[in-house]
Formats: sequence, C-alpha cells, structure tokens
Amino acid sequence: MLLGVVLAASLTANLFGQQYHAFWVDAFNPGFKNPAEIEALVENAVTARVNAIFMQARRRGDVYYVKSVEPPAQDPNYNPNFDALDYLIQRAHAHGIEVHAWFVITRLWTAPAPPVNPRHLWHRHGPGAQGDDNWMSISSAGQVGNSLDVGHPAAAQYLADLVVNVARDYPEIDGLHLDYIRYPEDADYGWNPKAIERFQRLENRTGQPARNDPRWSDFRRRQVTQLVRQIYLRATEIQPRIKISAAVITWGNGPTGADLDASYRSLDAYARVFQDWRGWLEEGILDIAMPMNYFAEARNAAFLDRWMTYAKDRQYGRAVMIGLGNYLNPIPDTLAQLQRVFLPTPLGNLPIGVSFYSYATTNSESTLRNPDFYRALGAYFASAAQPPELPWKSRPTKGHLYGWLRVEGGPEWLKDEATAIVESDTGTDVIRRLTTDGNGFFGTVDLPPDRYRVRLERAGLELFRTAPKEVPAGRVVPFEIFMRAEDFEQAMPVVERASASVAAPGDVLAIEGRAFSTAYGAAMQVPLPVELHHMQLTVNGEPAPLFEVRPDRIQFQIPYREASQWRLVVKHQGLESKPFELPAVAARPVILGVQNNLRGFLEIYATGLGLVDPPVVWGGGSPGFEPLPRLTLPCRVLLRTDQQTLEIEPSFAGLAPHYPGYYQVNTPVPEVRILGIRLRVGVFESAEYRLDP
Repeated sequence: MLLGVVLAASLTANLFGQQYHAFWVDAFNPGFKNPAEIEALVENAVTARVNAIFMQARRRGDVYYVKSVEPPAQDPNYNPNFDALDYLIQRAHAHGIEVHAWFVITRLWTAPAPPVNPRHLWHRHGPGAQGDDNWMSISSAGQVGNSLDVGHPAAAQYLADLVVNVARDYPEIDGLHLDYIRYPEDADYGWNPKAIERFQRLENRTGQPARNDPRWSDFRRRQVTQLVRQIYLRATEIQPRIKISAAVITWGNGPTGADLDASYRSLDAYARVFQDWRGWLEEGILDIAMPMNYFAEARNAAFLDRWMTYAKDRQYGRAVMIGLGNYLNPIPDTLAQLQRVFLPTPLGNLPIGVSFYSYATTNSESTLRNPDFYRALGAYFASAAQPPELPWKSRPTKGHLYGWLRVEGGPEWLKDEATAIVESDTGTDVIRRLTTDGNGFFGTVDLPPDRYRVRLERAGLELFRTAPKEVPAGRVVPFEIFMRAEDFEQAMPVVERASASVAAPGDVLAIEGRAFSTAYGAAMQVPLPVELHHMQLTVNGEPAPLFEVRPDRIQFQIPYREASQWRLVVKHQGLESKPFELPAVAARPVILGVQNNLRGFLEIYATGLGLVDPPVVWGGGSPGFEPLPRLTLPCRVLLRTDQQTLEIEPSFAGLAPHYPGYYQVNTPVPEVRILGIRLRVGVFESAEYRLDP
C-alpha cells in the first residue's frame, strides 16, 4: 500500500493545478443526437468549465456512431446516418474539451419488446439462441438475464473487439470508457452453460457450481478482469496515449474496519458483481477509475466521504476521478460534495478530477433549470482547467506486451488458461506468470524496457518458447504463439490400461498411463478426496474418490451404483484425456487376505463384491455400527480341502469398517485342513486364494 500512496501523491504533486471537470452524457436524454444538441452540449460545457465529455456511444447493443458492426441506436430522436461521436470530437476539440467514448459493456437489451433491427446481437446471440450461440448471462435459478456473460469466450471477444475498434477507427478519440463492466446485480449471474463447462474443466468440478464456492466467484471475477486487460493493451497498442477508464461500483457504505481492503473484498463490487476495480488500478490495466459515488448529501454524506478516501488512497500510480450523483442533490449540496472531492486524505492523496452524473439531469429541484447548474459550476471552478497529464502515458518509462495462443485443430479448450511465462532474455530477474483467457489472450503491463521472451506451459510442461523481442518504453509489443493440437500431446493425460478388464460397483481399481499429475499425492482421510494435485478422475461424469495419484498411475474407487459400462476421463489442470471405457459387471470378487480370528471364524477381506444395503457414501467406508452395510447379491464361501470343496454360507458379508471399497466376509471354520478359498457372489466367482503353499 505504501508504494501506491507514494506514487499517487507524486502524481498529484505533478499535476500543477490540472484537473478533470467532466460530464457523463447519457443516451436516454437529449445531449448529442443531432448537431444542434452537440452545439448546445459544448456551449454548456464551456459555461460549466468542463474539459471532458464522456459520451454514451453504445447504449444497449446499439450505437451512436457509424463505424461499427452494431446497428444504429433504436432511437426516434437519432438519425442513423449521423456520426454523433465524430461530430462531437470535432466540436469539443475546437474548445479544448476531451471526448471519451462511453460503452455499456455487458448489458444488451432491457426493453420489453425485442430490438427491431435484425442485425442486433439480441437476435443472433440472445435468449432465443441455442447451444454455444447463446451468450446471455443466466442466474443460478435459471433466469435468463438481459446481459452478456463474459465467461463465454465468444461474447468476451466480441466485446473486446467492439471497443478496441473505436481506437482504430476514430484516431482523434481521447479515451474509451467502460460501464457495466461486471455481472448484473439483480440475481446471482454467470451460469451460462459455456461458462460452467469451462469452470468445471479448469477447476476439476462436475455438476452445477455451488453459489458459495469461492473458486466459482474467482472464476467470474477473472473473466471481467481479463476483458479489461485485453481492451487496455490492444487499445494502447493502437493509440499509446489513449486513456482507458471505467465507471465502477460504490454501492452502500464504504470499506470500514482495521483492514479496509478486506472490507472492500466483502462489498458489492468485488463480491457480488465481480468487479475488482482496485485490483485493476494496482495491476495498471486501467488508467482512470471513476467510482460512481451517487449519494444524497442529506442522507449519506458519510458514505461518500468513506468511498472517496478509500479510492484516493488506492491509485497505485494510475488515477481516480470521483463521480458525483448531482441528479440526487440540490445545487448547494452538490457544491458541498464537490468541495470535499478536492480535499486531501490524511495520507495527502487527491483525485485527478470529478465527473458529474449527469449532464441531462443536473439537480434534484424541479424549480431549477439545467443552465443554473452549469453557471454554478462555472462560478465554482472560476477558471478553465487543463485536462491533467498522465505521466505514464505522456512520459512513459515502462513497456507492455500481450500475446495470443492460436491452436490449429483439437478442442478449443487447449488455449484456455495455459500458463505464459514472460522472462527477460538478458539475464535480469524480471519474470511474470500469466494465464491465457478463453480465447488464448494473455498480457502484462509496466515492464522495464528490455528484451523478453514468452514460454508457454500446460500442466507444468514447457511446450513452446518464442523468439525474444525488444519491449521499449511506451510501446505495446505483441507475441503470437502458433501451435497444433499434437504439440500438446506430452501434456495431455492418456489412460493406457486398467488393473482389471471389468469393474463392479464400489470396486477399487488402478489405471496406468501418463501426464496424470506432476507429483505424488495420497489421500489422508475418509471420505476420500476427489481431487489431488490439481487432477481429477471422473467415472461416468462424476468425480471418483482417489486413494493415490502419481504421474503414471491413479488408484481410485468405482461408484456404488449399477451401470452398463464405466467411462473414465482424467482431468489435469484444464486438460482432459480421451475417455477410457471398462465394461461393468455386478461383481468382480478378488480376495486380498484371510485372517483366522481364533474364535472359530475366518475373516476374508476382498474387493469387487458389488452393491450393499444400506448404501454408503461413495468414497466412504462402513460406519462400523449397525445397521452394517451388507451385500445385495448372495454370497458363498468355497473352501478347498484335501478331499473336497465345501460351500458355506457366511455369517456376515458386507463392507469392512471405515476403509472405502473394501469388504469383509466372516465364515465359520470347519474342522478340516483348508488349502484354498474362493468367493462366489451372485454368479461371479473369485480366483482361489491359497492358504497352504
């Protein structure tokens, strides 16, 4: 934290009175939909001494600029041939006012009737689309929302391309502004089947994720962050000085307690809608965070002050611009809030400016007109300010890189969450461990100028190494990694053989092969774990309890249930083996050992005796108390003597206490010399277990 405070204080000290004074100009009110509105907007901005306009270029999957793959806004007040973004840039720049294109990222459509234009994304990838073509975010209760799910790789890539293209097509644009860069808040979202499929594979899970699973929350948070990172790096490559900002969440009271960052992680932005804006600033993949501090002064002034202090003290060498909800307040209250925006924190930190929501609704008093607010702001600011210099943009000392993992053939998940290791090629100790997103993108910022290479790993094995490239200050350098599916073979789990040719319910088996794990691991408790060393074995789609794992061997238990065959798949760090199939039988008796308990009984220990009643937990042993789990199939003990074979009904045949998959058969001992023992379970008979060598 101290480094972040020092950098933020240094940044503030070097602004020399420069400040952002900005308006959010939304698309649901007049503001930029024709030349006359834009002329008025610029005139009012000059009156208010505003030097930046955040124009809502994308509304709900429709846009107010013409160089776009998306349809023009379905707005009766907008001429679809009018490029509002371009016109505003020209008029605002003539007065020294910056223009930032504001994108509503994930929210797609909210009106009751579907969009009219057949080109709208809603018709191609909305609720009516089937299979992987459906990009919508779904709640844990199965409710289809009105937003795209960034856990779906195709949806995330579409959104990144959409935003980055504006940096390319509008070279005079000053910034790109991200809004709704998060999951929706009205339910627990993120349950698009494609996203769940990815999570299950990457995290060794099956079935629906648990709502309280922290790894499921981390997965969703990671999807949002990866999208921000891609937009930042690709847009900066096109325009090194473009400013990437985001409108970020500050609902309710701000962080409290001794550990403010832990408190932040418990609040809505991080924990509910999976938007880690503090982390974006710390990583450096956002130039300006704009906390939406929309609080009524009369009721929640303390909320505002707490959030402002937290944000000002966590700029990490990037910047914070305070957002105020002037639409909630009368003009005097907004001015009171504005005064506190530019007060330093106890640590001496200041923001780089303020933005007002909104230009269209500028006060909560119906008796006042918007011009009154514009004049009040102009009087408060007294003189025009210059947009502040962002030194990491104007005088950069660090470079950045990104890359793509492209894979020819094979399943698409080969490029999902691979490890990309960035390291210096000149012997310095700079090293970054990165993870590819669902489309194979990876990247990092703020590297010391040097020559770097990238090593690609999967499951701990190096599969590719790039040629080194120079990464100079102020540049974004791309790396392309082209591979074929067969290049992953050494890292892919392969099942070669099983310890038996058939398997029964509850059976204990082993499989052999390669690339199962990177180290040895053994179960230390019962019920047995279903994951060891980042690997998992599924049997008919369910995770199998594991006794031990090695790079070339797995010992596990078959489920206590009937089946016609067992389909085995090994999963290791996001990679999957081809299915290995074993025929299923009702029983496969194997005698492990025999003990004479000296009380007239033999205790026979075995595996593969099949189902029991009452049933037990898969991976758990018999509880050791009544009712003991007994075999559902009839069991007989066959004793071979010098003279004959005796068939005896056991007094007990069921699970042995506490040890998963192991059975115990107790039988009385006749007064004869026993040479061998076999078990018959149903119609299945074990090999003979010899007692007399």
